[in-house]
Order: sequence, then C-alpha cells, then structure tokens
Amino acid sequence: MFENNLFNQLRKLVNQDIKVAVGEELYSGELISVDNFVLRLRESTDTYEREFRNVVVLLSEVSFIQVPAN
Repeated sequence: MFENNLFNQLRKLVNQDIKVAVGEELYSGELISVDNFVLRLRESTDTYEREFRNVVVLLSEVSFIQVPAN
C-alpha cells in the first residue's frame, strides 16, 4: 500500500526537479518517469558543457525524497 501511494505522489512530480537519497548518495535532477518499482532522473553533470546522465533508482532503496515547495 505504501509503495502504491508513493508511486501516485511521485507521478504528479514528473518533469519537476527533485532530490533523492539512496544510502550515502544524493541525486538531484528532473524526474523523468516513475513506475511501481523504479524512478528515473535526468541529472546534470557539473561539467563545462552541462551534460546530462540518466539515473535509475529502485523505490525500495530510497531513503528520502525532497520535492519543491508549492
């Protein structure tokens, strides 16, 4: 039940910037997609040309998610 509720909440945040903690790692980027098991972020690298990388995170591994305040 918790996972389904989280999925529904995250689905509303697609195309917004969020931060996701997984263990000791913190990912920050645009939420590209989410399903019942994984979320996908497009994270900007700190390089000169502002390249992007896709990050796939298992929802079961997430410690916390920070979303923009509305």
